[in-house]
Amino acid sequence: MMRIKTFLFSLRGKAIISATLFVVIFMGVIGYAILSREKALYLKDKENQAVVLVETAGINFTNAILYQEVGLIEETGVVDHYISDLLNKEKDILTIIIFDNTGMVMAHCHLFEHGKFYEDSKEVIAHEATLVREVKNKDRGPILEAITPLMIGERRLATLRIEFSLKDFYEKLTDLGKRIFLLTIIAISGSIFLMVIGINAMTRPIRRLSRAMDIIDYGRFDDFSESPREDEIGHLQRSFMGMVRRLKEADLQWENTFNSITDLITIHDRDFRIVKANIALAHRLGTTTDGLRGKRCWEIFHDSNGPSKDCLHAITLKTGQPATAETEYPNLEGIFLTTTFPIFNERREVVGTVHIAKDITQEKRFQEKLIQSEKMAAMGHMASGIAHEINNPLNSILGYATYLLEETQDGDKGREELDRIARASKRCKETVKRFLDFGRETPKKIEPVNIKEAAADALSMCHHPISSQRIEVMEEIESGLYINGDKGQMEDVFVNLILNACQAMDNGGELTIKAYRDNGWIKVRVSDTGCGIPEENLNKIFDPFFTTKEPGKGTGLGLSVSHTIIKNHGGTIDCESMAGKGATFIITLPENKYAI
Repeated sequence: MMRIKTFLFSLRGKAIISATLFVVIFMGVIGYAILSREKALYLKDKENQAVVLVETAGINFTNAILYQEVGLIEETGVVDHYISDLLNKEKDILTIIIFDNTGMVMAHCHLFEHGKFYEDSKEVIAHEATLVREVKNKDRGPILEAITPLMIGERRLATLRIEFSLKDFYEKLTDLGKRIFLLTIIAISGSIFLMVIGINAMTRPIRRLSRAMDIIDYGRFDDFSESPREDEIGHLQRSFMGMVRRLKEADLQWENTFNSITDLITIHDRDFRIVKANIALAHRLGTTTDGLRGKRCWEIFHDSNGPSKDCLHAITLKTGQPATAETEYPNLEGIFLTTTFPIFNERREVVGTVHIAKDITQEKRFQEKLIQSEKMAAMGHMASGIAHEINNPLNSILGYATYLLEETQDGDKGREELDRIARASKRCKETVKRFLDFGRETPKKIEPVNIKEAAADALSMCHHPISSQRIEVMEEIESGLYINGDKGQMEDVFVNLILNACQAMDNGGELTIKAYRDNGWIKVRVSDTGCGIPEENLNKIFDPFFTTKEPGKGTGLGLSVSHTIIKNHGGTIDCESMAGKGATFIITLPENKYAI
């Protein structure tokens, strides 16, 4: 059905149908004209014959009637003889009737009709001259009627009517019509066949041009190898080849421009599929531009199963406006300044986007280093001030604590508290010293560190805030967990995390410390049931001097120092938190399997 519809609406189909209708109408008109002409000629001939016959017979019948009136012959016999003789000579005659001047039948080819009056008798005798006409009779078929008055001078003796049958004529005319119809069908078929051949010959180059146009696409400009004709179609072929050449040059120029850009450029449709990608992106991924075409953009850039919640392509499709953001693409191993621009159709509807990603990884790294350098410079000035202001009081505290320890015996009341004061003072001195080396923090003394002991010492140092805030501590630490590192620094990390947890639980709560092995690594999880950390701050908590605490309650250095210590011990520290639901810090460190 579709092929028929396509044919009917094609130029070839319209030409064939139009030409066929023209031939059919033309041949029909010609056939009808021939039949009409043959009928007219035959009827004219028959009418002439009827006129001659009826007038000639009228003379004989007039003489016979006149002789009867003057008594030269008997009253009957002669007219009937003439009628019988005329019927024998002319086979087409149906009836011969002679009416008197009253309309009564005075002679008839059938004797039993004598003396009758017909319905049309008066109309017949009313004619003053010879009349020949065709009459339709449903019983006897078509009839040619000839009427002539029988006159002697001005006197009318009677009226003669002779009826001729036209049945044979119409049968011959029907046969002639059939022959003409057959010839017309043959002529139409032959004409249509020749026209189809001719129209196909004319439209074949156009159809080839159409197929060549259909396969033209960006990057696909196959040369039209057919030699141009010398007619109007040839002019169309030459124009088409010129157009293809110009399109090919324009496409090559656009393709070269598109691929010469070092930024990563892709064109996406509304279904998040890549329509086109430049060579820079293909080389970055180790593939080809054809290999990227048709893939979902999130498969290429995010290695995920769907678009992210902050997808720039989706934002531009929704708003119709450009969108920009800094994005880190794991598959491309870098940070990119990404911008999406809308693509509109003729109805100003967004049908896709242009996705441009500029690699700013080096700029970001340089910016981070610059910020770090500025922080280190600030830390140098701060550390000098801290060392100057704190070292002297610390020396006094440490000196008095040491003196008092020497003056007391084991088991004396307060000796344990003095020992804690002395150790805390030493830790403060070491912390001040680390401030001076903040940018180059490294473990000072490498030795096997028992995670359980380091955590226990840290809890001991934080005994006062834990007990005063009625915080319940839960320890789930496997035995025999060792790392290589500086025990004092690891204690500092635990103390920082414990104190932060205490500050997050002003009205009490649970502090949980878990430590376990995980495929050659040791993982330590420090969890609290406090206020938690807002999501927007999670990526900032390890930055130096970043804090959400009130002035005087924190400097923003604790987590930054802890992050540096863990990093220098070959591990990582991460945080999981939701506002109002507490926070969990996860420390991952390489295990020392040979320290047991």
